[in-house]
Amino acid sequence: METLLNEEDVQTALGEVRRFARGAVSSNVERPEHPLPRHSLEALVSVATEAGFIPDASDEPTGLWVDLNDPLGPTLSARTLETLASVNPGIAWACHVRAMPVWLAGRLNRPEALGERETVVPLHGCYGLGRAALPRYLAGAELAVDDRAMLKDWLMPAQKDARRVVHAPAGFDSVLSPYFDGDSVRWIRQPIGALDPLPVGPTLGLDEVDAVALASSDAGIPLGPENPEEARNVFAEALAIQSLALVAVGLGCLRHARDLAREQAKARKQGGRSIAHHPAVQSLIGSADSAVAVVDALLDRMSDGPLRGSRVGEMFAIRADAHPLLCRGATDALQVFGGSGYMQDVGMEKALRDSQQLRLMGGTPGDLARFVAEWERVR
Repeated sequence: METLLNEEDVQTALGEVRRFARGAVSSNVERPEHPLPRHSLEALVSVATEAGFIPDASDEPTGLWVDLNDPLGPTLSARTLETLASVNPGIAWACHVRAMPVWLAGRLNRPEALGERETVVPLHGCYGLGRAALPRYLAGAELAVDDRAMLKDWLMPAQKDARRVVHAPAGFDSVLSPYFDGDSVRWIRQPIGALDPLPVGPTLGLDEVDAVALASSDAGIPLGPENPEEARNVFAEALAIQSLALVAVGLGCLRHARDLAREQAKARKQGGRSIAHHPAVQSLIGSADSAVAVVDALLDRMSDGPLRGSRVGEMFAIRADAHPLLCRGATDALQVFGGSGYMQDVGMEKALRDSQQLRLMGGTPGDLARFVAEWERVR
């Protein structure tokens, strides 16, 4: 396969992202314990779109999730999110949310799916990861009657109290929803008013975005795809992209927490010298460093393109290992501050909450492990 991007292209693009993150984004993070103000988040997302970091509906979009058929395309997208998250995970997640419908509309060859206002893509159902039915479907195994019922219920619950939750910036007016038609996962465009949106209230982390519970219905514009194999590939690719985004944002968040811990260890003195010399502190920072190194290698493996739906099992397996490491690393970094690390004005507690929130989204490590077990059994 001809490579459209080279390493120099990737480093040049990431240099621009770093300047944006350390300049425009950093200057808007007024206090470490506060989320980005809503107006600042909206303005930064607009600037990121104009700069080409986030794709728009143009004929030749650039930015997140555009070059996934290129061997270096997934790396560029993942490292872009990691770089943004190292300053503020909320802006990174908002950029990912904005990019996903552009990718999906292009993948379906249905540009009209984007509409005229903001659209989001809620990928997961109302509980877990569809139990064993989802890995069987994505692996192309034969589905039993119970599997079909599970997938239909998971993606299109009939009850108002069985909702799917989407984490997105406020103000979106429609969704591109997956649904199971009895044979394949297809997509529909639905106005937000038809989904009985219910604000969830404050979540554990990612304070910059809202959590909204949606009650799915059959109301919407069907978008296909019609071919069952293609339908399975599109959904698997969407889940793989989401996995890559979750680990990339989590790694950026941990890098930020680790750097704060290093600064604290250098600045705080006890017994006439900085606590960076204390074995206990060294152990904590070393644990955070180890988590960064391991997850960095895992992210390299995940983003080794091209990105294909057939890799979704590998992506889920990596996430099952990466998220506990990210949370443990953030916890150890917080411990360097002692009891003050739990105070909001330090910023560490937000980093830990963001890491834990990312761990819960798109399937917990337990859900992911069960998916992988069935995926490997039926392939």
